[in-house]
Amino acid sequence: MQDNDSNQDEKVVNEEPFQMEEGLSLNVLNNMMEETLIRDSQNSFSPQDEPSNTAFKIAGIQEEKIKTFGHKFITAMNKVRASLFSEAKTLKFMNSELLQYEDYQKIFDQPSCFSYLSLPELGTVWILQIDSELALSLASIFRARRIEDQTQVKLSNHLDGALFFEIGPYIQRIFDSIYMQIFNSSLSPKIQLRHMLSPAFHREIKKEKNLLVFHFVEESQNLKGKMRLALPADFIRRLH
Repeated sequence: MQDNDSNQDEKVVNEEPFQMEEGLSLNVLNNMMEETLIRDSQNSFSPQDEPSNTAFKIAGIQEEKIKTFGHKFITAMNKVRASLFSEAKTLKFMNSELLQYEDYQKIFDQPSCFSYLSLPELGTVWILQIDSELALSLASIFRARRIEDQTQVKLSNHLDGALFFEIGPYIQRIFDSIYMQIFNSSLSPKIQLRHMLSPAFHREIKKEKNLLVFHFVEESQNLKGKMRLALPADFIRRLH
């Protein structure tokens, strides 16, 4: 809301919470986003519980192969980014680590955006995680474009399922670009994409499942934060 006493040249900043678009049914929202249970505080993850990366050897994946795929993924993600944003800076690949899904749940238990892409034909599930600060910044940009608002649309810091109405198409494009980078073909239009605010139980991922987690960082002027792509280690091992 604009202050009547503010300078007319001052940029207007609108702050508003996420709201579901009028006309959208609750069933649509429920299908896109699964509510997750709040964990008991006694299950919180402590630094001394951090798993050892000796699991890399157990997974049987060469370090050079991990780096190669890390750069493939960042190339795919930056293609999407370049088509949407004019800033010269791009996402950067930081590092990777091997975690069991149970440990992944414990480490990344703070609210952020988790998108699960199920690929039954490959027998695998991919996870894209976007930290809350970056997700909110992306959502504010996409909302401003959607409503053709020339001013900055500042959103509240509260995460809820409606967030995925703003960033869902962006997430789907990232998955499609990564799939294209690996297989040189597009994802099926009938994909199984589920969104959550924390990494909860997933029937297709056992808690002892080893995930290879690739860490990326965004440091452009209007977008700052981290993204992570987690893929099953056995899936990476099968790739050439």
